[in-house]
Amino acid sequence: MEAWSDEPELYAREDNSSSEVRSEGMPEREEDTMKTTNKLGMILAGTAILGGTGNAGMTVRAEGQVPQTNESLSLCIDDLTREAFQSVFDAYQEKYPDVKLEIETYAGADYQNARQKMNTQLMAGEGPDLLLLGVYDTDDVYKLMKAQLFAPLDAYMAQDTEYQAEDYVQGVFEAGRFGGQQYIVPLEYTAPCVMSSEECLADLGFDPDACDTFDGLFSQMAALYDTDYQNRVMASSGWLDGFAEMTGLPLLDYENEEVLIDTPEMRTAMEQYQKMYAENITAPPESWYCNGKVIIDREAYLSMDGCSPYTGMMIAGGISTSETPVVIPIRTEDGKTNASIVTSAAVRANSPNQQNAWNLIRMILEAQGDAAASASALPVNKAGVHAVMEEYAEIVELNAELEPEELHAVSQEFIESYESLLTSPEHAIFARKITLSDLTYGTGKMVPFFEGKASYEECMQEYVDYASIYVSE
Repeated sequence: MEAWSDEPELYAREDNSSSEVRSEGMPEREEDTMKTTNKLGMILAGTAILGGTGNAGMTVRAEGQVPQTNESLSLCIDDLTREAFQSVFDAYQEKYPDVKLEIETYAGADYQNARQKMNTQLMAGEGPDLLLLGVYDTDDVYKLMKAQLFAPLDAYMAQDTEYQAEDYVQGVFEAGRFGGQQYIVPLEYTAPCVMSSEECLADLGFDPDACDTFDGLFSQMAALYDTDYQNRVMASSGWLDGFAEMTGLPLLDYENEEVLIDTPEMRTAMEQYQKMYAENITAPPESWYCNGKVIIDREAYLSMDGCSPYTGMMIAGGISTSETPVVIPIRTEDGKTNASIVTSAAVRANSPNQQNAWNLIRMILEAQGDAAASASALPVNKAGVHAVMEEYAEIVELNAELEPEELHAVSQEFIESYESLLTSPEHAIFARKITLSDLTYGTGKMVPFFEGKASYEECMQEYVDYASIYVSE
């Protein structure tokens, strides 16, 4: 495996990348997801870093920015991303033949080194012009936006006649806005939801229509733990780790440097989650269609594993063998449907090549319309979402022919309702260490409360004190 080199490779139209999928160095959950399909398409699994310059026509320069030259464009990306994006790079070179496109590639095993290098350069105002960010590539993109390390892209987006905002899931773009400006462009996302069967929910007295807010959903889930249920509530673990963000309640105010999390509404959510905590960290890692089977067998009642479209369709296929699948979006406290950003693009604030960077972002967005499906996420391109859903329906149907006792083709009615849900998020977030592993997961400040080892007040105060220092740094 070729080591990562600081010497960029001059772009050539020949694609010499290997077809082997390497996932070394990736977080365990992402690696597990990737192994499920060979139809990878546009997955940005590890760090993907793009940088450089390029000649691209019009130049937009806000007051105080570095003068724009737009003479070339260089990229630093992992080998898997290069393979997935090769056709986009080819198209970019054809559209902008005067641009000297340079590609620096590193292997998946060098992910951590690449991530560290990227963050060090970025904080120093150096490094690549355009960055493609995976979900684990930065601890907190909001702090980076606050520090104005990324360039606002609103002017480029507004003046680009080739970019049509209505072609994309605009609700997802909310996550990349800070202080009223678009600093980050989301590329892929998931939509967290709960899946079960209509028959199972009826047996439980669980009302999907009452799940129109986060509290409505969590109240019904928490109530299941107060009954003498036969086995377990959740079919799989780990998908409620970031529930605090899913509430849509204000947590941190970076602009005013305030911690807002200690509210009655958040306390209610924390107390409800306390009942679910043990299962969320210990429920067995069932295969996706087995999540459907355990629901049918009433070994578990709810699957929280429907956050990506592939897993959701496989669970629905498992349920469809004898019951009717139902999907419930996890909504915010004010009723907005949630999305979680998986990959995104940003431009270094002091880059002299912002126009070229935006042009490549736009071409990546356009290419999503007919890209192969990703196992782990949805493209923000609406046409791409539709193509993904059709492809997954075919995959379920083909597998159902091979394993008719385990899977059944999903009804067109369910596919349409699921697609409608996936393309209509109204609230979007990036994963943040400060509101995940520092709060509710692993050694987070609230974990002693979930485990019954400390009071809510003690744990929340410790987090508020810690986060107050964090937001003011």
